[in-house]
Amino acid sequence: MSKKNIKSAKQLTFTYFSIVAFAIITIHFTLLDATLEDFEQLNANNRINHAKSIAQEVFGDNDIQDLAIPPFVHAYRDKNLLPTHVEIPSVMKMNEAIELKRQSTDETEYFLMETMMKIGNQPETVYFLYFDDIYESSEEQIIWTQAQHLLISVVLIIISLIVVRRVADRLNSPLSQLADELENRSVNNLSPITPPNGIITKELVQLVDSFNCYSERIQNLIERERSFNRYASHELRTPLMVMKGAISLLGQSDNPAFIEKQRQRLLHATNEMNDFISTLLSLTKEEDIRTLTSRKLTVDELNAIAAEHSHLLEGKPVKWEVELSGQALVKAPETTFKILLGNLIKNAFACTEEGNVIIKVKPESIQVIDTGIGLDSKPRGVEGYGLGLLIASDICRKYGWQLSHTNNDFGGCTADIKFQPDEIPNAQTE
Repeated sequence: MSKKNIKSAKQLTFTYFSIVAFAIITIHFTLLDATLEDFEQLNANNRINHAKSIAQEVFGDNDIQDLAIPPFVHAYRDKNLLPTHVEIPSVMKMNEAIELKRQSTDETEYFLMETMMKIGNQPETVYFLYFDDIYESSEEQIIWTQAQHLLISVVLIIISLIVVRRVADRLNSPLSQLADELENRSVNNLSPITPPNGIITKELVQLVDSFNCYSERIQNLIERERSFNRYASHELRTPLMVMKGAISLLGQSDNPAFIEKQRQRLLHATNEMNDFISTLLSLTKEEDIRTLTSRKLTVDELNAIAAEHSHLLEGKPVKWEVELSGQALVKAPETTFKILLGNLIKNAFACTEEGNVIIKVKPESIQVIDTGIGLDSKPRGVEGYGLGLLIASDICRKYGWQLSHTNNDFGGCTADIKFQPDEIPNAQTE
């Protein structure tokens, strides 16, 4: 939609207020006209009905054919006696006054009623004509008075419209300032915005807060992307360097044992890279978690995951062990879980110079507890493991798990993965 076709809030307020004001004036005069018409009809019916009793008595005692009943009614015993200018409608209801309009104007000329009366024991059709000049004059005076009231109402509406326009300007001014500030901001400027000058409403504060929260989420995503780019180069370069070194060494010796060792290094590096890339691809793949089936974690699987990173403990007085308490079930592919737990173990091994690393598995959680340097420090010469934590967080978020890190009282830290409630078995088995 073109911006030219979009009206401002001030224009919409002015338009809607004008429509409402016009509707109020129209409804007022329509109701007034309908009320006057109904009252005139009711007055004519009551006057003629009152005159019926008088005509009944006079026509019964006299042989006259027409009768003037003061102040406003005439009765005729024959329609031929009606004034020549009175035209009787082709369809008339008995005992109901019909309004006859003047031909030159829309004003009332007469009210005519046709009724049956028993005169001298004989039923006769009697016609009653009613006209009240005083009422017609009063009706005109009422209309003129209402016109004066309307003029006053129009003046008040105009004043109200000016006030509403001023209020709309003051209410919309902060929004316009906010829109100008956002439009003039650079693409990379995600700093929080402050409420603009003018009237500060609850909705405006809510809008500013929502925008700042949204900007903060974008900033976090940008920082996350930067961290990924920073760590990914090392995480992917390490197995490539191992592969390059092993290939170079293969050309320097014909010793079968040496060749087998380099082959194992190549195999390990390619498997690590394949698992890493597969996990990254799985995080971008849409997957219905509800269709996954639970599988049981075994000591052999956990030991195998930890053993793949044991080279990080070479030359360090560090021991690691797996403690399995009860039956633990997970709803995640084996490769994905291997990357998740492997990254946590890798960080623990790299950050621990002496002591122990314990992988404690329970039905409701998995904990990697180390006696290393804790969360506030980083081991010298170790890079790339930040990406592992980013991937671990993404994996846990995808499968509905909760990942947390806390410092231990005795030194080191604990990485804790809490499973979903439906993954925790009702009966724990050893």
